[in-house]
Amino acid sequence: MTKVLGSSWAVDVSYACRCGTHYRAKRWRWIDRDAAHDEAERAHREGPVRGRCPNCGEPAKAMIDWLEIHISRQRATVILGPQQRADLPGVVAEHVSAIEERIADGTLPHATGWLLRPHWRFNDSDVVTAVREVPTGEMRGASGPARRADDSKEDPAETEDTAKRRAPRRPSGSHDTGGGVTPRDRQSSDGVPRLVGTSWPREAPASRAADTHVAMLTMDHGAMEGGAELVTVSLDLDEAGRAMWGQAALQVRPIHLRGHGYPLIGVRLVASYLGRMALIDGVVDVGSEDAGPVFAALSRRFRVQLVLAGARATSTSIIRREVSARDLERNAALCLESARAALARSEYPREAFAEALDHLREASIEDRLRGASETLLAGSYRHLISPRETWVALEHLENASDKQNLATLLEVDGLSVDEYEAIRRRVLVASVEQGLCAPRRFWRRIIASGLADDFDDYAGRLSRARGEAESEAEGDDLEPDQRRLAWARIAELCDLKQLEYPPELSAQRGGHESSGGRAKEPEARREQRRRRATDEAARSRSAAGEIETRGEVRRGGGSLSADLRNTNVRLRVATASLAQGGSSEAIVAVLDALDQFDEEELLALLPSLAELGTQVVPGLHGKLDSPRQQVRQASAILLGIVGDPSSIAPLIRRLTHEDSRVWFDVARAIGSIGSASLERLCALVRQSARGDAFPIRHRELLARAGRAMAEVVIADGGEDSIAHDSVEALAQSTETDISVAAGRALATLGDVSVAGAQVRGERSLPDMTQLRGFARRAYEAILVPEFEILDDEEVEVEAELIS
Repeated sequence: MTKVLGSSWAVDVSYACRCGTHYRAKRWRWIDRDAAHDEAERAHREGPVRGRCPNCGEPAKAMIDWLEIHISRQRATVILGPQQRADLPGVVAEHVSAIEERIADGTLPHATGWLLRPHWRFNDSDVVTAVREVPTGEMRGASGPARRADDSKEDPAETEDTAKRRAPRRPSGSHDTGGGVTPRDRQSSDGVPRLVGTSWPREAPASRAADTHVAMLTMDHGAMEGGAELVTVSLDLDEAGRAMWGQAALQVRPIHLRGHGYPLIGVRLVASYLGRMALIDGVVDVGSEDAGPVFAALSRRFRVQLVLAGARATSTSIIRREVSARDLERNAALCLESARAALARSEYPREAFAEALDHLREASIEDRLRGASETLLAGSYRHLISPRETWVALEHLENASDKQNLATLLEVDGLSVDEYEAIRRRVLVASVEQGLCAPRRFWRRIIASGLADDFDDYAGRLSRARGEAESEAEGDDLEPDQRRLAWARIAELCDLKQLEYPPELSAQRGGHESSGGRAKEPEARREQRRRRATDEAARSRSAAGEIETRGEVRRGGGSLSADLRNTNVRLRVATASLAQGGSSEAIVAVLDALDQFDEEELLALLPSLAELGTQVVPGLHGKLDSPRQQVRQASAILLGIVGDPSSIAPLIRRLTHEDSRVWFDVARAIGSIGSASLERLCALVRQSARGDAFPIRHRELLARAGRAMAEVVIADGGEDSIAHDSVEALAQSTETDISVAAGRALATLGDVSVAGAQVRGERSLPDMTQLRGFARRAYEAILVPEFEILDDEEVEVEAELIS
């Protein structure tokens, strides 16, 4: 199937995932940069193939050729992968053939000269590269002349990205030539590597040349072609320092540094050259207006310009280097989000930022490069075959996901958030297959990712897999103590979630069950398990914000309503009262007090509310009319996650009454409930067409109904879903208003899908004004609690029932 969207053009391809699964994906052949700027930027980073493996969930990635079109500038550029350097003539010939085919089938009226004579460029963003000035002239292939993307009539010389070329030494006293600073001067230096994709050394080598610098991050508005902004680190160095930084291999990571008396965010550049090492921390005040634009650029594409000058440097001797790293856009967003949250939680004096910079300057390079105690390497645990391997991997993942350790991995060491998610998924998939219960911090992730339908299903899968593994003579290589502990952890899951023991677990424990369905155990053992569960809850309940421990939890002796009004203990009391299912009285009391909770407390409570499922739905219907915007937003998000059909009517009413941007979350919740919402949305449109009074204008109501219809389609699977066919039929309706709403839904599917992925944290947000939006934090709190790293203090929350 061929898909044409304006001047952009995509085809269906068969994609072979690394896990061995073959599935249908989409490959962009042409991308109109004017009409689809974000898609073009993504293609530069990840390649032109789009899709997600139905088996392992990994996104499709392939650095292969595609055509970038600038219609407004009458410019076409063939982008090739780094492995296609020997294929340029053939690729250009295929490009001309594609033009002929499109003209023949009528999708392209005619071919202009600039389209027939494209520029070309290799995408070497994933390899070590060197930039060298070479005169190449024009290259003529089977299709006619093809030129480099940065070629021009005034300057026939051009820069070629040459993979893995050895960087020559910079001659002493050498400097750049030419009059003035040109865009090419900004992008390259003679024979200098511009990207190293591996992590920096864990320990800095002892060297007389090892030094550190601190500089401020700024935005260079004219650094890139077309006037695009580029994050810039400017530094004045002596001639020796500029010579080293001009030739050294560079690595760059986003950073959020704690322990300096004020949250420091920015980028870290590390230079390594002939055994010498140096470091530059480029920072920006998280409380300033500059932080937003800087990290907006980094979250779109993580690249930094380094400008090296000196007291005697002239415009021609200033060294400019561009450094980038792959898949760190979400890390940059995370650094800003957690730093802003830390800033909001405390009061700092006016001079705190300057004092933090002074403290950072005093730190040695060894201290600055000291990484996380528990590391995770990209590509780890791709093949977990035996239970013992999975056991070790689970323990490693649990230790690495500790709050402070994970903060260092993601916000200092540069472990990609995407890579962490991939490692976590591989380990959790293997743990379910081997019958090994994961630590509590991952339970919600297992349910949310579809590895189990609910906790009952999770316990059943674990028990069956564990029983099958032990029944095979050579299938289980766990030690006897590990086997007993594996069963005990499954039993602990059942006890904490008040589940009946699966048959395999009951048989393993002797088949004795209490009236409640659980196996009988000595009281001492049950008390020991309860204490162990309480200790583990201290780690797993740090869901969405840092919860300062203040005093001891009340165990009776006071009413629940009174405790929920006590700001010192209300969060722990609410969390404990909702644990293990929660009573109806406790649910009502907590929801009644919800408007009094601050933002961090509300986020911390969301996972407990989400675990209650349909129990909490009636109460959340009432909270949709809360005077607090965040409570209304949280209620809509929770109702969307639960997906109960009874929520359609209250959500549609809120859709027409909401006067803030919360209506987007309400529309997303309506879509999550499914195709049953379409009929109610059509009824809403008919009511408005008849003249029924609503708080919003008729035109706005059609826009909101269309958005909700688009969310229904996306939740049902997108363009290949039954919901898509239903909305297409509505777009052909004779009822004009319904046709308009449905047509709007179909026209905005792409934008709505991207917006949903951004809010859920599946994709970086381009607009930093929304980056720390409550909706994004709420989804992270419910689905990815181990990512919520906002404070340095240890988090402990009691998770026991109030007696």
